[in-house]
Amino acid sequence: MAAVNDDFLLLVDPEWESDDEEPPFEAVIGMWPVEPDGTMGRFRSNPEYFPRFEESPSDPIDALLRLALSGETEMAQLRTVLRDSTFELAMNGDGNPLVDRSPDDVRCVIVATSAPHRQRVAAPEWRLTDLDQLLAVTAAEGYDALFNPGGPAPVRLAVDFLREAAG
Repeated sequence: MAAVNDDFLLLVDPEWESDDEEPPFEAVIGMWPVEPDGTMGRFRSNPEYFPRFEESPSDPIDALLRLALSGETEMAQLRTVLRDSTFELAMNGDGNPLVDRSPDDVRCVIVATSAPHRQRVAAPEWRLTDLDQLLAVTAAEGYDALFNPGGPAPVRLAVDFLREAAG
């Protein structure tokens, strides 16, 4: 469900129900800033939002990654959402990205798409990033990106896919 605020388009948890017109902030999955000319900025996850059910997607990227795994969405949709979103890059505490191996044994930087996924990773710090910044890190080091490890649907995205998405 989407709700419109003066400055933002809000993505509201579909499980939230209330007679109030304005949803409480904890029911807002995230938001797109709306510019005065009507254009929308990059999606921002709400760090205070947690899905009602543990297995529920926590944000648009998480939802599309799950749909992509099951073949229920086109990869072009995932590329578009990645290009227009921000997410969090796990850092190892000395200014470098945290690197780990994916389930298929490929070295990857660790990315969380929202607060629930960040809590599943023991990282000393997190850096808010976008696709261009993530691509700069992965391409420079030759790593892929592991999205939402420890969650219900972790996904490794190859640096070539990230390049195509940024294209």
